[in-house]
Amino acid sequence: MLELQVLHQKTRDMIKAFALGDTDELIIGRDEGCDIRINAKTVSREHCSIEQSGQDTWLRDLESTGGTYMDGERVNEIRIVDGMEFSVGPAILKFIESGI
Repeated sequence: MLELQVLHQKTRDMIKAFALGDTDELIIGRDEGCDIRINAKTVSREHCSIEQSGQDTWLRDLESTGGTYMDGERVNEIRIVDGMEFSVGPAILKFIESGI
């Protein structure tokens, strides 16, 4: 099972961790109604989503203003695998296989 760790971009300190489990979709953004909230002006109200489809997990940018980045490249949609990291505003989204 994949685990999502939200890290501070500058210090890389972990802010929160989430076991993705059977969750079909998580919305990440600065809006209070988001499943994972990153309260920063550089993050759109609904910035990106994490969606499970069968055995695969996908990250989708929701046409955010600031973009979602992997290795400095803007991504719109990508299948997530163990070890991937994405930048969303001042946060890093790190995905690791938890082995649970």
